[in-house]
Amino acid sequence: MNIELQDLSKGPVYAQVREQIENQIGSKAVASGETLPSPAALAQKLSVDKGEIQRAYFELELAGLITKETGKDFLGQQKTTYRVA
Repeated sequence: MNIELQDLSKGPVYAQVREQIENQIGSKAVASGETLPSPAALAQKLSVDKGEIQRAYFELELAGLITKETGKDFLGQQKTTYRVA
């Protein structure tokens, strides 16, 4: 998945991220079932606040484009994974 941010005149960060992921899902550049990077990892890669990515993922989840799965990792710690629906 490739996300590139424009300046804020192109819209808020969360909207740019949401739109780019929507487009990549629609064009099949991101396949069904593919795991998305965590909000923290994507935020770090883009040098933005994690809340911006969380909002984008939340809106994508509401639209039915991605799913959120919460479980436990091998150490028993809670882990959240986002996948393309």
